[in-house]
Amino acid sequence: MSFIGIVSNRKCFENIKEKLPKNIQDQNLKLININLKSIENIKNIKFETVIIESELNKFKMQEENLKKICQTAQYIIINTDINKEYDIIKNETTKIITYGLNQKATVTISSITNSRLLIYLQQNIPSKQEKSIEIEERRIKINEKNNLKTYEILIIYIISRIYNNSIIEEI
Repeated sequence: MSFIGIVSNRKCFENIKEKLPKNIQDQNLKLININLKSIENIKNIKFETVIIESELNKFKMQEENLKKICQTAQYIIINTDINKEYDIIKNETTKIITYGLNQKATVTISSITNSRLLIYLQQNIPSKQEKSIEIEERRIKINEKNNLKTYEILIIYIISRIYNNSIIEEI
């Protein structure tokens, strides 16, 4: 079993967990919410991927535990709109994928409307199948009933591409 840790608030975690495509959920993946209350209890879990949607500044008191969690991860996926500096989680063996609305993020949005968005992968990223996911733009329809935030859609896109190399057409 592989563990994906998501550093976020509970609502964001639940939205991602609920809307993650079924073919990803069937891959023996366990999503775990990492927050200030839980980090002490889960610091020894070996996460394959750590997604950071919360501000790292909130984890100053738990910085060592967060570092420990991130050191063993194969992937760190981080929101660089809210985390301009993320040196505390960098290491030589981890693949860091940034996302956000800023133009320097690995995965960003090039166009957005109420009913769809255009996700732009600006750099090649490695998948779990040891294949390179090449630079691309993908149009995704947004189901307004889902009430997902843009960052949650970006996270779902990245997880889908890394773990199943699948392309999401609608969320």
